[in-house]
Amino acid sequence: MPHSLRWLLPWLLRAAGDEFAADQVSTPRDNVQVANAGESCHLANLFLHALADDDGVADPIDLRPKKGAEKAYEATLDYSMAGYHILATASPRESCQISSMSTSAVMLDPGDSSMSELFVEPKAGAGLDAGQYLLNVSRLSGAETQLRKVAVGGAYMVPGWSPEVRRYTVYLNLEEDLVRFQVAKLDNGQAVEMVAELEEADADLHSRRLAGKPSGEPAGDHLGEQQHETATLLTTLDVGHKRTVQIQVTSADKAQIRNYYFTVRRPPCPSERRFFDGEEKLCTDICNENLYGSSTTGRCTRCMDEHCAICQAMNCSLCFEGYELQHGLCVVSGAGSGKAALHEIEEGVSSYAWKHQTLVLVAGTVLLATLCACGTVCLCHSTSRTRRAPLLDEEDNPFEYYEESARG
Repeated sequence: MPHSLRWLLPWLLRAAGDEFAADQVSTPRDNVQVANAGESCHLANLFLHALADDDGVADPIDLRPKKGAEKAYEATLDYSMAGYHILATASPRESCQISSMSTSAVMLDPGDSSMSELFVEPKAGAGLDAGQYLLNVSRLSGAETQLRKVAVGGAYMVPGWSPEVRRYTVYLNLEEDLVRFQVAKLDNGQAVEMVAELEEADADLHSRRLAGKPSGEPAGDHLGEQQHETATLLTTLDVGHKRTVQIQVTSADKAQIRNYYFTVRRPPCPSERRFFDGEEKLCTDICNENLYGSSTTGRCTRCMDEHCAICQAMNCSLCFEGYELQHGLCVVSGAGSGKAALHEIEEGVSSYAWKHQTLVLVAGTVLLATLCACGTVCLCHSTSRTRRAPLLDEEDNPFEYYEESARG
């Protein structure tokens, strides 16, 4: 490789990185250190990866340059990562080598950190200068509820993002129908959930095109693997409305829960063009065919009948060419009133079913009343024909009683 290209390679790799990462995270393929004049030994590559799991997969660990220090790097292990391995190569390979670098895993307890020194020394007779690098690696405790980064596409946040700040106001551009939260976790073991409250009219925000520094969006993909990926959470917001969105963060050890709060505001359309066309991404005074202006949402809403050209809510007043309006429905022209007749038949069937059910109910009631009356009459007749013999005292003569009964 020409020397000039070798000198440009680190800059190109960093420029192709992700602007979304405010802390300048470097991926393994970004860690290319090239000497300016080839008179000293230096690191060509520096890789960190976690211990391999049962399937032999070892997650990568991101490196970042330490601010204010040369030849110094930092890395942070997730709570689930018990240790890490270091892989490094020296350049030029034929003249330099890495010395005093442990090839075994470095173990860390949650919340601890370690400092490593990497020495790049010339081989015997090479005549090059040696180089020294510092690497500080820490492990998260598992109780963290901060997020590394949150950004909203097509919007800017006030105040600017800081992991310690928990409340923000998000000003969404008028053209944006979707509110896209792009979330980067601090720890891959964290659980993130979004809860969007009901939207409400925002009378304080006037119609205007928002101008300002965006909250930050990915400008490109990293080269190589990454330790942390970004997740996208979506919700919607109508023009002239605002909505409070909560992003709930559960710590990696599942013991802590805290929220971030975002009040998302979207400006309304101007009064002379008060409806927003979601397909054209602009405000208009007259909606296109098969759409009507909804005063509730402030946007152009599609008609219920797909063949209707002009409507107001569920009421169609004009059909597309090739269709005609019959009983509020758009039917194929020249097809007669088949669709309308079908509608009348459905109404007739519903009416017949209701009448039939009523008739059955009345007949059942009459039959039940008749059975109750018959039962009552039979019971009374049986009681009247049954006569109970009187009880005799001790002084009464039973023969006289039966004799009188026979006479009677």
